[in-house]
Amino acid sequence: MKLAKSLLLGSVAGLAAAAGAQAADLPMKKAAPVEYVRVCSVHGAGFFYIPGSDTCIKIGGRVRAEYRYLEPTSQNKLSSPARQSDATGFRARGRINVDARTATEWGTLRTFVQVDVTANTGNYLGAGRNGFGPGGDTTDVILDKAYIQWAGITAGRISSFFDFYATALNFGSGYMASLGSDYGSVNVLAYTATFGNGFSATIALEDRSAVVRSVFGRVDGDTADVLGGQRMPSIVGNIRVDQGWGSAQLSGVVQQLNTSVPNDLGGRIDTEYGYAIQAGVKFNLPMLAAGDALWLQAAYADGAVGRLGLGSTTAFAGLTGTAVDGAIVDGSIKRTKGWGVTAALLHYWTPSVRQAVFGNYTAVDYSARVSNAYGALNDFKIWTVGTNVIWSPVSAFDIGVEVLYQKLDPKGRVVLPTGVSKSSVDIWEARIRFQRDF
Repeated sequence: MKLAKSLLLGSVAGLAAAAGAQAADLPMKKAAPVEYVRVCSVHGAGFFYIPGSDTCIKIGGRVRAEYRYLEPTSQNKLSSPARQSDATGFRARGRINVDARTATEWGTLRTFVQVDVTANTGNYLGAGRNGFGPGGDTTDVILDKAYIQWAGITAGRISSFFDFYATALNFGSGYMASLGSDYGSVNVLAYTATFGNGFSATIALEDRSAVVRSVFGRVDGDTADVLGGQRMPSIVGNIRVDQGWGSAQLSGVVQQLNTSVPNDLGGRIDTEYGYAIQAGVKFNLPMLAAGDALWLQAAYADGAVGRLGLGSTTAFAGLTGTAVDGAIVDGSIKRTKGWGVTAALLHYWTPSVRQAVFGNYTAVDYSARVSNAYGALNDFKIWTVGTNVIWSPVSAFDIGVEVLYQKLDPKGRVVLPTGVSKSSVDIWEARIRFQRDF
């Protein structure tokens, strides 16, 4: 019995020793260290390092709900065109933007993407106003911005380097025209040189199709847009200063005007080059209230009236103002001239309540030869004034209301099909907006 017990204890001890020796021979595996998200304060608030890289990223966005009333378009509010139009409209917009930045020996390498998804109904649709009948419900996905910036180079889609005020304060861009140059975003290739003390200069190549209005001509006796294919992009340049008192910018653009139709003798019509110049200044007014500012802007265009914030055609209540960059007369392209001025004031009544007041005057001038050749091309003027009041109950959340008035004043008097003779027409517009940025 004692012998059996001794053998059993010896066997157990031997197995334990062998197991211990084998365990000692196995490599010890340590748990991988947890890599926590680190704040990246060098590029400002909201940035954090992408785990495993030296790139900082910021993710943000916006949700906007907007409601608009637009005055019926007919002079007689009970006539068929007015009753077919939507007087109200609804809009919902969601925005996502991603900003990624990496420090390099040539400066910050920045990549920015912004996508807007918008659902429009009622008079936010072209078919839902101006007597075209009730609108439907559409959803649009727009790549609003997508660009790379590095060592002074900007490549991709971004706001035009010609723009300055660019509807900084107003909700609506106006039914008849926007308040000066503002075309959202265009495809560009640009270089910006910085000189210190807030001074910079930019030269850019921008896609022409975004802002060239059209060239009027005749095809088989009918008036049509006969703008030729793009042979060169628009060339944009600006000189800018940003300092504590505010900012100022002088910008200019040269764009190509060509045509796809021959002259009366079958030969090619020579290409013309339109241009526009714009000067703007923004004054910070902290002596009135923190955040107060005043914008002043003026622009002149010769063969580039689209840079004044005008669409191709403004039609309202039977009156029309048609803006084209050029028209073919006697075998050559005649450029259209125009000019515009904009002013806007922002005032904070309290830290959470602010009000903007803004206005614009834009005029288009055709030569007598162009007006005689094309009945639709006549001088016209557009007046725009408006105001909005915004309450921010919490940070980055706005509730606002805006009222906008516009007046179209074409040259001479126009006799409408109803027999009414008119020399001008106006329109009222109102919007309510809820907006949350994050």
